[in-house]
Amino acid sequence: MKYRILGFFCFISSCFYACQNSESTTEASDVDVSKVTVNVSIERLEEPLMQLKNKEEIKSFLEKHRTFVETFYQTPANDPGLVDRLDLLIHHPAIHELYEQTQQKFGNLDDLKKEFEAAFKHIKYHYPDFKEPKIITTFAGLDNELVVSDSLIIIPLESFIGPKAKYRPQHPNYMLKRYDKPYIVPTVVTLLSRKYNKIDINDRTLLADLIFYGKSFEFTRAVIPNVADSLLVAYADSNLVKSWHNQGQIWAHFIDNKLLYETNDRIKDKYIGERPYVTEIGSDCPGRIGQWLGWRIVSRYRTENPKITLVELMQNANAREIFEQSKYKGQTED
Repeated sequence: MKYRILGFFCFISSCFYACQNSESTTEASDVDVSKVTVNVSIERLEEPLMQLKNKEEIKSFLEKHRTFVETFYQTPANDPGLVDRLDLLIHHPAIHELYEQTQQKFGNLDDLKKEFEAAFKHIKYHYPDFKEPKIITTFAGLDNELVVSDSLIIIPLESFIGPKAKYRPQHPNYMLKRYDKPYIVPTVVTLLSRKYNKIDINDRTLLADLIFYGKSFEFTRAVIPNVADSLLVAYADSNLVKSWHNQGQIWAHFIDNKLLYETNDRIKDKYIGERPYVTEIGSDCPGRIGQWLGWRIVSRYRTENPKITLVELMQNANAREIFEQSKYKGQTED
């Protein structure tokens, strides 16, 4: 299975963090991963790539890294169009400035490797058969997105320099927040969770979608227990606080409009898809509010059923059962 960041989603106030974190990290905080061993391998291709001098060297590089090329660029390694594209990339002065900025931002990647090691240890604690994906970093001049599969993770580092980058990915401002270094590992883990997130393929309801996203975020919270919730759900602090304090109103909108069992994809996308705001609820309601609401339901489910393990949660494909046993009704109290 392979996922790209744009297809999925991807600094919190003390008030919200205290409330949300208290119920969603209980199991993770009790996990001892000190005896779990993992092998995290990061192959840096941006450096040899940007040192290539001509098209013949580029062709040789692509042939040598066929799996990377076919996965990341989704084209054969001998594609002449890709050779021309990379030749322009490598020799463009402005692009080189972005590359130098990338190198300064990420350095030797030791901190990123440590983050992945910690996350992979937690996954392996819950799933002993987990096989660590190979990690490749590269430089693509903002032409490609992060790619995550069960066996391979490809990170175009320049996309995650952050707000001080000379150039930034071509996405709306409300989506750019997640294109920063602290979001890399949480985004990757959330995408990896899909392997373990069992679903009922016959359940096409919005509720099923909410629970799916809720389970994904709960998985990430358990695997990266010390990361702010804002990095998991990719919301600004203000949006998290507003969503938390207005969840009664948000919930009422879903109930009054009979949305939980809606199956129309166009309507469902208004609540789980990328938008600056969900205007149907209000101008202050952030996009993807359904994903956040699903996390609230799943968190409540775990609070009401403390003996349910993370593995058991992820294996439960019955969205209605999780919802009913959560006893969630838009409450802020836990």
